[in-house]
Amino acid sequence: MLKSLSIFTVFVLTNISLFAQEFVINWQKTHGGERNEVVYGGAETSDGGFIMVGSTNSKNSFDVKDSRGFDGTGGNDFWIAKVSVSGALVWSKTFGGSKDDVATSIVKTSNNEYMILGTTQSTDGDANFNGVNGGLLLIRLKENGDLVSRRLFAGGNGSSGVTYQQVNSFSKPTIRLLADGQFIIGATRLIGVNPFSGYDFYVAKLSTFGDTLWEKTFGGGLEDYMNDIIPTSDGGYLMVGGTLSLERDISGAGQGFLDFLVIKIDGAGRQVWEKGFGGNSYDVAFSALENISKTGFYIVGESSSSNGQIGNSLGEKDGIILNLDKNGLLVNKYHFGGKDNDGFYSVVRGGDGLLYAAGTSQSTIGLVKPKGPITDVWLMALNEGTFAPVYHKLFGGADIDLARQVIYTSKKGLFLASSSRSADGDATLNRGQSDFWALNLSLPPPIIFGRFQAFLNNNQDIELAWTTTFEQDSKSIFVEKSDNNKDFFQKDEQFAVGTSTGIVSYRFIDRNPVFGQNYYRLRYTDVGNKSYIGPTVSFNYSPLSTTNDPIDKFKIYPNPATEYILIETFLDNPTIQLIDAKGVGVAFELEKTGDSSYKMILKGDLTMGVYQVVVANQIAKQTKKIIVN
Repeated sequence: MLKSLSIFTVFVLTNISLFAQEFVINWQKTHGGERNEVVYGGAETSDGGFIMVGSTNSKNSFDVKDSRGFDGTGGNDFWIAKVSVSGALVWSKTFGGSKDDVATSIVKTSNNEYMILGTTQSTDGDANFNGVNGGLLLIRLKENGDLVSRRLFAGGNGSSGVTYQQVNSFSKPTIRLLADGQFIIGATRLIGVNPFSGYDFYVAKLSTFGDTLWEKTFGGGLEDYMNDIIPTSDGGYLMVGGTLSLERDISGAGQGFLDFLVIKIDGAGRQVWEKGFGGNSYDVAFSALENISKTGFYIVGESSSSNGQIGNSLGEKDGIILNLDKNGLLVNKYHFGGKDNDGFYSVVRGGDGLLYAAGTSQSTIGLVKPKGPITDVWLMALNEGTFAPVYHKLFGGADIDLARQVIYTSKKGLFLASSSRSADGDATLNRGQSDFWALNLSLPPPIIFGRFQAFLNNNQDIELAWTTTFEQDSKSIFVEKSDNNKDFFQKDEQFAVGTSTGIVSYRFIDRNPVFGQNYYRLRYTDVGNKSYIGPTVSFNYSPLSTTNDPIDKFKIYPNPATEYILIETFLDNPTIQLIDAKGVGVAFELEKTGDSSYKMILKGDLTMGVYQVVVANQIAKQTKKIIVN
């Protein structure tokens, strides 16, 4: 029995998230040139960094160096950008010719190289010998960006020649690594001769060197566009995309303008089943994932249909997930989003047992509002067993921002390969029009600190004050000290509150500061005794006394004072002043009561408030605050 669920209500999206630890931005970096850079995919590298792939039509500006596409008709080149573990640009490369060339997918090979697949309309440069109909370009790189090899899946010329569909809103090529080190690629290719031709799913198995072992096409009588292909646990493959074909060609298709198309094949490329799913409007699948029990598949995409198998849209366009069994039968469907345009482009399973779907949204969903008036990067965390939303996040600024691929990283975080036109909000920089936007997300530490400051208190001790704005499973906070900002030793341990989402204040007084720079660092632990390094603050300790006498030998009391102030100092023959809050000296009577002690008799008309007692001679100066009642 088909089950349908539309996830929209405030209750679901807010109350569940109160109990979940949500991913937050660890770092974000923008890279690009003065024109357009568009991301389509990414991969984690062996050093903890990332490679993003897409297109550029910039040249010799900011992060983009040479570009052949710019020299031609204003087309694009492959742009491949490697960023470090902190998001800094390590290197970037362009490939292509004088027309449109777009990298859409990247995979890490079994020998730590990288295969990048995309479409090419060029007939020169890296696409030399390509036909004008358009082909596929496969680039192999080392991790340092050096070119290993290139291969062209050449398009033909004229109506009878082979044509590979250029990347567009409905179609993009994909490459996947197989367990034996070989590869499977999926794309969209024109079959037949006009007027009896149409685009079909194209799949090819490649050797470890990139040579074609076999190739097949699949689809119906009209246009079929592939977006993703994944290897399955039974040794076969699953392909997803969109179709214009009719019900008589593909079961379930022909419902509207464009329908989901899902095709399962075996390891030799023989079709096992094909299914269409749709409604009365636009429905297209972008990504697939086999379920954790290996008994079916999750298909993610976007839908604007209001009826049919996929219907009941929440707004203009929804993010949608189809849950299929191993035979392609629809178990249930899930709509996510608001009243505006929303969609999923990628899905991944996290090591925490959750599913993460990423894409773009311009809706207010629950209590989460857009960062700008157009679209934001959208991340949805889901329970794999129930598909209940655990939480969702929007990242972006005032312009167009979207995520094309979500990666669960080796550090148990998320990486969002995204494009951004924003220069505000979460995106702090914009190079040109659209840029590559690298978003690295991590779980928040047990403690998130607010302010951390050091100051000299009334007793000329260094006092530390800090706040926390979030604590979860926190145990202890340690105050550590250093005189060189390198070697720290523990000064104090304080118990953390454990769990809090409000502001919590802490303080510590260092009664033995050293002359000059004092460095203080907060280190903290969670309930599992894992240690974390927190913020650091420094204070240049220059007490008003520069004698060899300890600062605590300068004493004034009682404090507060009413009629008199007793002063003890080791300065010889000092002058003594009483200064008000405006910096003006006030009158008093002074009696010497011992070799180094004095009695300051206050005038009866002295205004209540805070004053400073200043004791000085030609060698040193000492001062302390006192309250007069």
